[in-house]
Amino acid sequence: MKFDTNALSGLKADQAKQKHSEVGDNALSKKESKPWYCVFFEEMTGFFSLLLWFGSFLCFIGYGIQVDKEDKANLYLGVVLAIVTFLTGCFSYAQTSKSAEMMAQFENFIPPIATVIRDGVEQTVDAKLIVPGDVVVVKGGENIPCDVVINKCNEMKVNNASLTGESEDILIDPSLEPCPNIFESKNVAFFGTQCTAGSGTGICFRTGDATVIGQIANLASSAEAVETPLSIEIERFILIISAVALTLGVVFFIFGVLYKYDIITNLVFAIGIIVANVPEGLLATVTVSLALTARRMADKMVLVKNLESVETLGSTSCICSDKTGTLTQNRMTVSHIFYNRKTVDAGVNVQQHERN
Repeated sequence: MKFDTNALSGLKADQAKQKHSEVGDNALSKKESKPWYCVFFEEMTGFFSLLLWFGSFLCFIGYGIQVDKEDKANLYLGVVLAIVTFLTGCFSYAQTSKSAEMMAQFENFIPPIATVIRDGVEQTVDAKLIVPGDVVVVKGGENIPCDVVINKCNEMKVNNASLTGESEDILIDPSLEPCPNIFESKNVAFFGTQCTAGSGTGICFRTGDATVIGQIANLASSAEAVETPLSIEIERFILIISAVALTLGVVFFIFGVLYKYDIITNLVFAIGIIVANVPEGLLATVTVSLALTARRMADKMVLVKNLESVETLGSTSCICSDKTGTLTQNRMTVSHIFYNRKTVDAGVNVQQHERN
């Protein structure tokens, strides 16, 4: 990696300004997100939700055209369908809005200011103005403002837990050569990681979206949603039940015409047949069940971004995960104590064990 810079005096002010105009801000680009009202509207107009809205609309039409206004069954049913659809849409929107906060978590890794050497002078600048070739100075307790090749340090240690999940600090050694696997390089500090001890100076070689954390953020935000087995089965069921409901409604309407029933009575009866075949409780039951399960998982520190993924997790046979820092804490703990020729569970008070 070669940059038009001096390892001691850094870039000149005009060089830094020109490079900034070429590469842009040292920040993670924000993916264009839909306004909250658009997301809310999408949750309210899902395929099954549209079926329930249609059923509610038919109930209101049936009540409007029926002769006996004292019979308010269709009116009450239409109101119930509308309320159920609205509440389940609110449940889904609340869960969907949680996943939209994921990109904001990446922004927490960006320090507001950074120390660089330009024109031979150490100065504090806005971290967004750092460009490749800048000589960056990092001290203990600070977040790394960009991907840096360290060329001089004093007992510098960095923690890459935000990238790799490994909680053990890494001792930086500028004398080592870079490894083919950049994560194994002992002379590289990454954007968003933390300098836990010592201090160091290095040359910035990546900024913004080009950094490792930037690539991870782009992958996380651009991941396409995949239909779950539950959503596929529900959609297939809705298609079948809709076809059956419409077919029965049309058939009974035709029979009513053939038997010369009153057109209004015949139409209300056909609407009743169609609405009766709509499983209005299915959407609420599925949504509430998944939401309650997601809540229980949240109590165990598991974040569910998509409600339907709860059902998918139930049919999962294999999960691959990093161990250290993810499944374990990389800490030595006592599980059992060998005391007085007896093995005691560390969670049990020893005196209580002796009394027993």
